[in-house]
Amino acid sequence: MHIVDILQQWSDTNAFFIWLRESPSVWAYPMVFFAHTLGLAFTAGASVVIDARLLGAAGFVPVAPLARYFRAIWIAVWLTVVSGLVMLGSDPQTKLTNRLFPLKMLFVVAAIALTAALRGRVASAGVESNVPPVLRALAAMSLLCWLGAVAAGKFMAYF
Repeated sequence: MHIVDILQQWSDTNAFFIWLRESPSVWAYPMVFFAHTLGLAFTAGASVVIDARLLGAAGFVPVAPLARYFRAIWIAVWLTVVSGLVMLGSDPQTKLTNRLFPLKMLFVVAAIALTAALRGRVASAGVESNVPPVLRALAAMSLLCWLGAVAAGKFMAYF
């Protein structure tokens, strides 16, 4: 038996996931999906703002004060991960066999790693508007990964 089949069988017999899939309540899957979207908005949204600043947008804004947003980003990362795992658990067969799922996860892992790499560099950037090339490169990769993760996640519904 394949691991995906085992996970699907577990999900099909798990009371919580049955309720999540079958309940008409807004507190079931719609609320988990909302939590995932909210987490993604704060994670990817704040990261995109920081990345855009590092790439030259709003050059009058000092870089270092943006470091304060990383706490919210990490809280949102955990909200997104937990809600994503719950959504995955509700229908592992469909999600894990979607051809875009591995690409989405690759983008997500890379985006989180790049965000972690940017955190310390942003905090120590100072108030000058000069952003070192390595920081710009990290920001560009981060931006591409966050946009790729969001796009792959949205396109999964159509594949």
